[in-house]
Amino acid sequence: MQSCTVLHLNVYHQKNNMNITKITLAIGSVIISGSLFAQSPQIIKTDLREVMLYTNAAELNHHATVNLAKGTSELIFTHIANGIDENSIQIGSSPHVTVMSVRSAVNYIGADVKSDAFVKAENYFKKESHTLANFQNQKATEESILKLLESNQKIAGVNGNTTVAELAKMADYYKTKYLEVKSNITALDDQILLQQDLVNIAQIQLEEVKGQTTGSGGQLIVQVMNNQAGNQPFDITYTSSQASWNASYDLRSAHTSSPLAIIYKANVTQETGIDWKQVHLILASGNPAQYGIVPNLTPWQLYYNQPVQSRPMMLQSKADNRVFNEVAVSDQKNIRIRGTSSINSYTEQNENQLNTTFDISIPYDIASNGKPHSVSLKEYTHPATYSYIAIPRIDPNVYLMAELTDYEKLNLLPGTANVMFENMLVGKTYINPNDATDTLKLSMGRDKMISIKRDKINDLSQTKILGGSKKQSLVYEITIKNNKKNSVTLNLQDQIPIATDKSMEITLDDHSGADVEKETGLLKWNVTIPAGATQKIRFGYSVKYPKEKLVSIY
Repeated sequence: MQSCTVLHLNVYHQKNNMNITKITLAIGSVIISGSLFAQSPQIIKTDLREVMLYTNAAELNHHATVNLAKGTSELIFTHIANGIDENSIQIGSSPHVTVMSVRSAVNYIGADVKSDAFVKAENYFKKESHTLANFQNQKATEESILKLLESNQKIAGVNGNTTVAELAKMADYYKTKYLEVKSNITALDDQILLQQDLVNIAQIQLEEVKGQTTGSGGQLIVQVMNNQAGNQPFDITYTSSQASWNASYDLRSAHTSSPLAIIYKANVTQETGIDWKQVHLILASGNPAQYGIVPNLTPWQLYYNQPVQSRPMMLQSKADNRVFNEVAVSDQKNIRIRGTSSINSYTEQNENQLNTTFDISIPYDIASNGKPHSVSLKEYTHPATYSYIAIPRIDPNVYLMAELTDYEKLNLLPGTANVMFENMLVGKTYINPNDATDTLKLSMGRDKMISIKRDKINDLSQTKILGGSKKQSLVYEITIKNNKKNSVTLNLQDQIPIATDKSMEITLDDHSGADVEKETGLLKWNVTIPAGATQKIRFGYSVKYPKEKLVSIY
């Protein structure tokens, strides 16, 4: 080691007979060591090859090959996702490499994190914005010339005298130039308006790929020990919460005697900060964030509740999809999974005790923009029983229902479905296979070819006072018109109220052959209406109660 050198500098300064100040500057020891400095970190771009996508997370698998020297090295793997669960990071390499530590970070400076789509949209926006700025600058220049013309209108000849010829010449020049400038400004205004539209479109396109910008990708900083110099493979696996998928469907039926075609799809979204380019995609129905701990039962203590006055039960439909509770049950058992479809040829479905996976052999590109990407998974055909149902008390429409048995074999997940019947898109419905029933009931939408209305017959409805009681009698008529070319069988439902007090007496006076559920007050008819025919159903009931009481009957 070279000896240390210490320099002392003494400075004497005297000013205006003031005290002499001595300044000593010590320049610290300069030590030159013969030892080697640590190697600079290696920056390696990883290749994303496979994604196992769960319903609320993704497991990403990267690969990289690194030329390592013998000894200790620091590696920075880029193009890694954001939102990494650090407990899930797994790094594999050859037996010659030992991973000593790993931590995740955010890549704020890697310009190559920009996606091709973002670069293209960004360049287009800059180009159109630059053109707009040029037009605006030209307009500002023309407006300056116009102000110059307007502020210099005084004309003076020799000795302050102006001849007629000079005046005419200046007037012609002023007129020509003024019109030219005004025309230029008008033309530039039109160009600016058109160009502003192009800039707005470019900005919208740029917003579409927002999120694929520089600094959105993560990175892993890894310390390794290598005992054999040369190229070493690295396989990196981790989970990120910035990706998810949910099920959606297309339901297709040609007519009421055909099986139901079910196209199983996935809506995939991801904001991991890196675009998935040509990745092997596997979708799984499981949730890796759920704990696999068996719950325990705790003592169940039962208490009295305060009495609550109940209201009469009313028929209700489920949410917006109009899936009603009462429809016929199919006894068909056979299921055929169609294998000739192009969708099925590249998707392999695997099942185990905990979840279902869809292994897609076609590589996918999915941008990191948080927008849904539709991925087709499977196509099934399944026997279905169709029936019509109407509840005119709460909805003046007739609905077509499809019922599926043995649907568990389809491994469906809850999700929305587009409904296509007779080659027409008729609406949306919701598939909920988690209902604990033997039959999956799907609403296929309204059938506008069957009309229905429910009217109160005022001439037969009346109110009477009988001593200390009041009796209200109501009669309703339901009219069904079949405008189809074939006959239909309709499951028709209505109801009468249920008494909630001993002093209240409710009597069903006429039901036109309905099946009556006394406990619930439900009335059910199976009505067959020939093609082009009209059929009417009439029913009536009476409510008797103390006349000093008030009852709302609607």
